[in-house]
Amino acid sequence: MSLLNDQINVRSTDRGHPVRFTWRGHTFRVRRIIGDWPARPGAPGVPATHIHLLRVAAESETGQPSIIDISRDAASDRWTMRRQWS
Repeated sequence: MSLLNDQINVRSTDRGHPVRFTWRGHTFRVRRIIGDWPARPGAPGVPATHIHLLRVAAESETGQPSIIDISRDAASDRWTMRRQWS
């Protein structure tokens, strides 16, 4: 497992669910969403976050499966690859 925090390009459905993303020149297909942690207002005294975290089962273009954490910053609409388990 690696902590990455690399920006990625994501193709999503009309509802905002990722279906494909490109990371370091490689394309991954999202097979299913395992976990979904939407942005929530912060606790008292803690600023609210706009980060939405998803854990996905993904497959590389060569068919290699992985579990990957990706996040979306709702304020900037930027996607980030956070962690990958191969």
